[in-house]
Formats: sequence, C-alpha cells, structure tokens
Amino acid sequence: MSQFPHINLPLKAKLTFTANPVNVVPLPGGEILMNFASQPLITKLNANLEIVWEKIMQGQNANYVSSKLSASPDGCLIAIAGMTDMRILNADGTELLHTVQHGSWGYFLGAACYFSRDNKTIWYVLPGDENETDELQVMDAHTFGIIASYPLLESQQHAYTFHATPDDNLLLLEASAGQEQSILMQLQLNDGAITMTELSQCDDVIMGNFAPNGKEFVMAPHYEGPVEIFSFPDIAKVAEQDQESIFAGSLDFPAAEPDNINFTVYFLDDNNLLVVSQFGRLLLLDRATLLVKGEVMPEGIVFTAYDMEGNPTTNRDEIYDYSSNVISVMKVHDQLLLTTAEGELRSYELPL
Repeated sequence: MSQFPHINLPLKAKLTFTANPVNVVPLPGGEILMNFASQPLITKLNANLEIVWEKIMQGQNANYVSSKLSASPDGCLIAIAGMTDMRILNADGTELLHTVQHGSWGYFLGAACYFSRDNKTIWYVLPGDENETDELQVMDAHTFGIIASYPLLESQQHAYTFHATPDDNLLLLEASAGQEQSILMQLQLNDGAITMTELSQCDDVIMGNFAPNGKEFVMAPHYEGPVEIFSFPDIAKVAEQDQESIFAGSLDFPAAEPDNINFTVYFLDDNNLLVVSQFGRLLLLDRATLLVKGEVMPEGIVFTAYDMEGNPTTNRDEIYDYSSNVISVMKVHDQLLLTTAEGELRSYELPL
C-alpha cells in the first residue's frame, strides 16, 4: 500500500519532435517558443501545442553549449544566446536586428538573455577572456546600445541563469559551477549603473521559483540538504524541510538507493509545491507542513527499475534505483509541461 495518495493527471495535448526541447519560453496569449538540443530549429506553438511556425536559426548545440532562447514579455523580440554570439531577432524570426560577438563559452557554460518586464532593457552575460572576469551587460532593447556593464565572477567557471522577481526593478542572477557550487546575486539598474548584492544565505542551493503572491521563493538542495523557503524582499529563511521527512514511508518504489530531490522544487500556487525526485516522481508538497500531500501520476509516464549495474530489472531484490521517461518538468502558462525521452512535449492541468 502506498503512503502517498495518487493524483492522476489526464493528458491534455502532446507533440512529438525528432530532438529533445532544451528551452521552452512562454509568449503572450498562451503561445510557446522552443528550441532543441541537436537541431538549428526554433518552433512556435499555440496554446494547444499546435505548430504555428518552424524556422532554421543556426541555434544548435556545440561543444555541449546549447543555444539559449528567450523572448521579450510583449513577444516582439527573440534572443538567441549561443556559444560565440548573442542575436536579437524580430517576433517571427525573419529579421536579424542585432548581433553581439564574443569569445567562446566553455563546455556546459553560457547564459540566456533576460528581457525586463517593461520591454526596455536586455540583460546578458559575456564570457571573460583569460585572467578576466565574465561580464554582465545591459542593452537598450530599442537602440541596442549598451547602457551599463558589471564584472562578475572568474572567467569561464559558471553557467548563469536570470530569474525575474515580483519587484520589476530587481532581478536575480544564479551562477552555477557544475553540481557543487551555486551563487545567487540580486541585481538592479539605477541611473545607468548596475548594483549587485550577493545573497550568501542562498549559497549552494538551487533557485526554484516565486509563489504567485510574491512573498516567498523556494530553493532546492544539490544533494542531501533540505528544501528551503525564503521571504521576499528581505530574503530571510522562513521554513525548511529535510528530505528524510519528505520521503518517509514511501512504499511504491522499493530500492537499495533511496529516492531524493533531483535539484527541482517549485511553487504551483501559494499553498502547493512540486518536487521532481531523482527517480522521476512528481510529489505535491503542502506549503504549511512541507510534507507530501500526494504523488502526481501524469498519464503516459512510465518507470523502469534498474539494478546496480544499470540494467533494467523486475527482480524486487535487485532494484537499485528507478528512472522515468520524463526529462524535464515545467510550469508554463498555468499548466504542467513535460518533455520526455521519446522527444515529446506533453501538457497537463496543474495538480491542484
């Protein structure tokens, strides 16, 4: 008997591609923009996951650096941040408006661009040359002139991720060095100058997202650590829960290796969070207790048990761990989007 009640999610829509999506970007009106790991292709989908257009835009993976896709909140501009350049295109991807050339990012590094909510500025990171730091720059989204720049961390050691905050004048920049170190910085543009505050209380944990009420955000651990909730804007830890308590008594997946949080926790609404586990399970957490309310079971998602050598097994005594066919889990346009090993993009209602 399972400790966790099952929350069944019927499939809303799915679309199969010949390569795995690596970036899924929300657009106005429920539309989605996406690119892929091994193809120079960008695809626009409507709210029903139907293809609106597909275009070749020289955005394929090179040296383990996938081109990172972003779009302005009004949907008028697209940014493609690649290994050696950053390009700004119009909404249909038919016109190249601006290019920033830079040195090559190293393996697994790079950063997507960030468009401010007022559509006035574009934030991006350039790789530093030898013995120089990486550089943060802010560009005018209309003239493409550089407004400000700021030296970041040591050259070619971090992958960077921008995060919007409930305050339109503040944003977060997460710098990750492999799976061991993570630094969170708060950024602001004041009178043409960038100010940066390192949030040391958030060191070595992984940014999730903000609650819809804007008062809290969640951080996931790298490995053994707890789930942590921080307040905003003062950024003080207000709650945490250890993984042993979260997974206590879970009986559906007997294995020699215990399940754990796989770097991903985020708010679905103000009262519920979603954990994506190492085994590929989706666990719904109650915000008040930070304990599991139920295990989310999306239609079409399957699990395979593996032995210690990594071979599939059905022998209960030989099971070391599990894996599902889910690659990534996202909350986009108030729905749950899953990418799978079969190259599918699948959509479900939120499990609330």
